[in-house]
Amino acid sequence: MTEHHSSSSARETAASAPGGASAPVADEALYAFADCRSVDLGNGGVLLLHNHSAAQMIVAQEVSIALRSCRELRPLRGHVETLTGTIAQLAGQQADVAKVLAMVRDAGLLTSAGDVCQRLSPTQALGAPATAPAPTRVFIITCDRPAALQRLLDSMLQSGGLSRHEHLFVVDDSRDPGHARANRELAAQFSLTSPRSLQYVGAQEQARLLGALTEILPQHEQGIRFLLDRQRWAPYKSYGLARSVCLLLSLGRRALVLDDDVLCAAVLSPHQRPGLAFGDQPREVDVYASREEAQARTRRADFDPLTGHTQCLGRSLAQAIDKLGVTPLAPEHLQGADAAYLGQWRADSPVLATQSGSLGDPGTPDTQWLYTLSGASARRVLEAPGGIEAALRQRHYWMGQPRPTFSKMAVISQMTGLDNSHLLPPYFPAFRGEDYLFGAMLEYLHPQAAVLEYDWCVPHLPVETRPGTAPPAAARPRRAVNFSKYVTDHTLYRRGICAATRLQGLAQLARELSETSDTDLRGLYRSEVAQLQAGQLRQLNACLGDGLPRPSAWQAYLHDSVNTVSEAMQAAASPEEAPGMPVGQAAPELFGQFRDYAARFAAALSAWPARARRDSCRAVAGRRGTGALVARPVYLSAVVTAVPDRAQPPPWHRTST
Repeated sequence: MTEHHSSSSARETAASAPGGASAPVADEALYAFADCRSVDLGNGGVLLLHNHSAAQMIVAQEVSIALRSCRELRPLRGHVETLTGTIAQLAGQQADVAKVLAMVRDAGLLTSAGDVCQRLSPTQALGAPATAPAPTRVFIITCDRPAALQRLLDSMLQSGGLSRHEHLFVVDDSRDPGHARANRELAAQFSLTSPRSLQYVGAQEQARLLGALTEILPQHEQGIRFLLDRQRWAPYKSYGLARSVCLLLSLGRRALVLDDDVLCAAVLSPHQRPGLAFGDQPREVDVYASREEAQARTRRADFDPLTGHTQCLGRSLAQAIDKLGVTPLAPEHLQGADAAYLGQWRADSPVLATQSGSLGDPGTPDTQWLYTLSGASARRVLEAPGGIEAALRQRHYWMGQPRPTFSKMAVISQMTGLDNSHLLPPYFPAFRGEDYLFGAMLEYLHPQAAVLEYDWCVPHLPVETRPGTAPPAAARPRRAVNFSKYVTDHTLYRRGICAATRLQGLAQLARELSETSDTDLRGLYRSEVAQLQAGQLRQLNACLGDGLPRPSAWQAYLHDSVNTVSEAMQAAASPEEAPGMPVGQAAPELFGQFRDYAARFAAALSAWPARARRDSCRAVAGRRGTGALVARPVYLSAVVTAVPDRAQPPPWHRTST
């Protein structure tokens, strides 16, 4: 194709093609534009370079921009309709747009669904493991809720299948000594009747683990204490610390991590659909008037959720697709899938995390996110008795996927599977949002891996009463500190870089932030807030424009929210206004605290690979009189059971702010 020195429309690009091209309306194959880089030629033309082949092509700049809207796998006529319907300059130019898309297709710059199916087929899984996935260990994270823990343990005994797992743990983050004693006793009682004993890991056991690690890895003491020292994080919610303990106790294994307020039962999606989904798919929602209605309108699966998670966790993508019964993968299974995601995956891409939906309480303090639901979820809320006002009050929901969904980013799940036979990152030890940061870091370390959310859920039933949400006047403009997005924005998707090298790059990211000036940290914060609020505006405007017959109060909320967020974007965002910031602290103090956290987390990330040093674990075991353990692979779980009680470990005197 000849170079375009001056071009302003799809018509000019099509006209420059030698001999032209036929309109592709009759081509029913699925295509998407992805896996291409663009080079601005400075003369109105853009050179498109395919990332994985020798294909390249010069197009008009406007064409390059328009192709960004073609990332979902659709027939070419579908892309023609999208482009001519959403880009004002292309209205009425269906024939010209069709010719340009045919040219781009023929130049090899469109990904076809057939090619994707071939790439993900089992015959291409040359690097897939020949052996079975690693054994599983089950972890319950609990904190000051003995009643919830007892209910979960009872449901585990009823579910059966516990003997399939290598070991069961309770990781206790309780602050009340009475609750900790009750949880320890519950673990002991459970072990009397369970086919697998339940090991209790409370404050004493975690202190021994911390002491052992700092003894064998003294050069990494600062980072280890940042991740695992309960005294340091005593004033805060330390869910991430407990999850890092789970990772330490499951090295080389697959870990199944449960919140304490779920039941060990799998419930099928009430709105199941056939096939698979690929890419970021928002969870769908249904609402119920009561717990009884939720039970009546759903159906239990014939498997327990722990077994359900192990079905695909730790397998290759091709193996997982086969396990889910979608074999052979056909182009129609990829309709609407995001080709940018699919471009990262191969048949041997590992499934490193699995998630499931929830039935019952949504887990969020408020539920005003109901107002920004769209599609089928919004229609269900509209049709529910009492409408959105009743849904806000009642807090009985299904949230999940209607079909198994492969994506890149792990998000919150009350029951999560993690393949810890790969190098996984630690969790940030305290505060909320630790799961989103973990998901971002997991993608940073393994950008070609997949996350699978199943089309079933687990009951999430808090024992404490959680109040409903009153109808809000308008959405609050988003101002959260979003380090997870910063990590994602800096993820390298080049192949061949090992996870250990990537982990050091992640540590370097944190270290660089720890040395960044107040001025530049403020600039980063303002940029992140602006992007959050821009996304919020897009979501609100999409709801206003989707044509659903929302009641006047709902419509007013959307309009008022657009105005509120737009007004907030007119003023400079201030870190003092971010949710969860200490009252009365000025920006310089907050930036200083952020730099301190970043520096210590960088040290923790640098130390993290040393956790798996087998010689260190053997040395600890040998010094503690557990020589029998040395004959087989020794993991840090041995430290918890083998290291006897000692005097209180050296206190960590640094006070946290």
